[in-house]
Amino acid sequence: MNRSEPMRRLLPTLLWSGLCCSALMGAPQGQAAAADSWRRAVPYSQATATTKAAAEAVVSGAGSEECLRGKLSNALVQLSNSCDVNGHSSSACELAGRLSGLDAELSVGEMLSTSQSLLLMLEDETSTSD
Repeated sequence: MNRSEPMRRLLPTLLWSGLCCSALMGAPQGQAAAADSWRRAVPYSQATATTKAAAEAVVSGAGSEECLRGKLSNALVQLSNSCDVNGHSSSACELAGRLSGLDAELSVGEMLSTSQSLLLMLEDETSTSD
């Protein structure tokens, strides 16, 4: 069997799955399901707790740069989604919304300053809601 034989066998399957996927996405229900699937938002209080924990880890340097970047990035996305879905508006929500998806572009210094800002914003939010 030559090297291109497995690809020749796989090509019809790939084409079929691509067509099926496009057909599903083209349907109104498929679009709605796809649009909402990433918005599996957690309650706002849970999202803020996760964000605080990630920000504290960044500030204390509790992990490798890559690990901390991932924690902060996931927390920002989770917070942004929670804010959107729950209709919550705050400076922390705005910051999370702006920075979601930019994790690879943030320097260590930017991760640190973002984390410090988030902790202050979330602390202010907690103290004003008491």
